[in-house]
Amino acid sequence: MLRFLLSVFAGFFIAVSIPPPASALQYLTGHITVLEPTYLPGRITLQLDTGNAACPAGRWLQWVQGANSHQDIDAVYSTMLSALLSNRRVNFVINDNDSTCTGQFFHITSQQ
Repeated sequence: MLRFLLSVFAGFFIAVSIPPPASALQYLTGHITVLEPTYLPGRITLQLDTGNAACPAGRWLQWVQGANSHQDIDAVYSTMLSALLSNRRVNFVINDNDSTCTGQFFHITSQQ
């Protein structure tokens, strides 16, 4: 019985010690050229002057309302609008090879 319990414990320890698969992210860094609030409060669409293979420059990118609250998307929209009006570069972060071009993180940078 003791041997069985030790093997179960060892198996459990090994299972929880294995890290989950890492999520790869891609940063699209550039200037917002078009910001479209038409679909608020559910989503924001925008275009950047840069891109990657899955989401080339000029393709419509999207930011989708999270499960938290309506205020979250308002805060992201105001940050995007600020970046557009001040001509600041942004980081629009998507999952690796995401052909839907849906943002996961958004940063406004201090660089123009």
